[in-house]
Amino acid sequence: MSTRLAKHGRLIDRSKQIAFTFNGKSMKGYAGDTLASALLANGQVMMGRSFKYHRPRGVVASGSEEPNALMQLGVGDRYEPNQRATTTELFSGLTAQSQNHWPSLEFDVLSINNKLSRFLTAGFYYKMFIHPRPLWKHVYEPIIRKSAGLGAAPDKELKDADTYEHFYFFADVLVIGGGVAGLQAAKAAAASGAKVLVLEQNNYWGGRAPVDGGTIDGEAPEAWIEKTLAELRGMDNVTLRDRCMGSGVYDHGYALGYERLTDHAPGQGGPRHRLWRIRASQIVTATGAIERPLSFAGNDVPGVMLAASMRDYVVNWGINPGQKVVVATNNDDAYRTALVLHDAGIEVVRVVDTRETGGGALMEAVREKGIRVELGRAIAKVKDGKCVTEVAICAQNGEGGAREVVQADAVAMSGGWSPVVHLWSHCGGKLIWDEANANFRPDATRPPLSHDGNGFVVPAGAANGEFGLGAILEDAAAAGAKAAEAAGFPAKSVAAAKGESEAEAQMEAVWLMPAKADIKLRMKSWLVYQNDVKVSDVQLAAREGYESVEHTKRYTTLGMATDQGKLSNINGLAILADSLNSEIPQVGTTTFRPPYHPISLGAIAGEARG
Repeated sequence: MSTRLAKHGRLIDRSKQIAFTFNGKSMKGYAGDTLASALLANGQVMMGRSFKYHRPRGVVASGSEEPNALMQLGVGDRYEPNQRATTTELFSGLTAQSQNHWPSLEFDVLSINNKLSRFLTAGFYYKMFIHPRPLWKHVYEPIIRKSAGLGAAPDKELKDADTYEHFYFFADVLVIGGGVAGLQAAKAAAASGAKVLVLEQNNYWGGRAPVDGGTIDGEAPEAWIEKTLAELRGMDNVTLRDRCMGSGVYDHGYALGYERLTDHAPGQGGPRHRLWRIRASQIVTATGAIERPLSFAGNDVPGVMLAASMRDYVVNWGINPGQKVVVATNNDDAYRTALVLHDAGIEVVRVVDTRETGGGALMEAVREKGIRVELGRAIAKVKDGKCVTEVAICAQNGEGGAREVVQADAVAMSGGWSPVVHLWSHCGGKLIWDEANANFRPDATRPPLSHDGNGFVVPAGAANGEFGLGAILEDAAAAGAKAAEAAGFPAKSVAAAKGESEAEAQMEAVWLMPAKADIKLRMKSWLVYQNDVKVSDVQLAAREGYESVEHTKRYTTLGMATDQGKLSNINGLAILADSLNSEIPQVGTTTFRPPYHPISLGAIAGEARG
């Protein structure tokens, strides 16, 4: 069971306790908590149910990519469904309810669908609901409409109590992302005299650097971040906005920003959301990267999290995700999570690494702590239930036999990292497959083109496929200088901050655990958590002739949940490519469309009210 740690939690203020309710139960958190971290602190691991099979779901991520922890927030004229617990800042009096279950979260009658899952495979509705034809109007359609949707719609008789506004802004360089890459790019662009706007979707700056460690210019990342923010705030040509997401990139340097003004303090008055309508000569996308899950049976059981997100909960919010944790990985980054957990006093039962040769310095650091590391191994399955209780471990290159069962109540998984290329792609930017890192990254030779035929979007840092701290900062400085020069300002050399982090061994592309998993395991290995798309569903689509990724998407609903495939797309594409005996680049990607993350209808309407 998850609990609050006595120490850690760099973002919370333990002197300010906050009361809130979840499903009618009173709970307490701290200022700086998200709803997700506060729920975990209160031992609430299960936070919802999946759409199709109504399986128990817990939080799997820590940011806007979260697919499971969707809540109904507020009451009356401030009620709103489908809000992510991971991006909702805790405030006094917050009222949250889980959704997609009846009569309760713990006991859901429709979980019977899970027992019938072998009959409710991908595309079953296309085959079943066309015969006999008269039943569609009077039987099938009413049932489908009744079960459609995740949260309950607001009362149509009530009017939205909040106000919204639009704001117009003109910039020479727009930097989207306030991590160390975004700050470095902004500093480089501003040094040339360009008018710079920096948008950061969170209420804190610096991205992952304070959690992941390393040094910048010989000091802790937090110190460099604070110093750089102070420099940028002291420049008349720089505007910084937090809680403001880069929502979409459009033709002719037009972009939208979505600012949450009072979601964290609903009683302070003023507009709730502001839609920034921005014209920029150049746009730098420093949007980072998203960790991918691993596909193994039971990877959806509450208590299974992305390794970096588990690290976030420990460092940022002081959360103990479990008493005994198994770490599963195909890369070195997850070893950072093992070290953080160990230093917080949490037992790491095992690190399971699919690579026969293992990792580098980070792996050795884990071994020096006395943590058991097993190479060439995988998770065969996590025992089904409302929380993690048992983890079965097997050889990665097998079918899932000869399992060793260990007792654990949490699993941290890492399948590698995918650059956030959505904004780059919104206006036609093309991608290239990076074989070494097993991801799609921006193709610098084919950027989004403006009216003059020149590129107007420049990726930076992890969003450009650079993952070492030093490489991220160097790439970001170059991106900021390039954007300023393209905007018409004289090139000015700004030395990149010197970042140092542990060197990492080569990752291994792993799309299924174990590699030759039998059908029983594949039918419980989840790609899309929200819509219940399994590895076996994508393989079925390929067998039935759906060779186009767009057709497979519609047949299986791969990437069609409210997270728009942020966690599932690459794994799904890889499974499809393998099923078609093709290469991932030949299969291609689905289309990235704005907004990057759902925005309110009120923000779109602004001050216009019907």
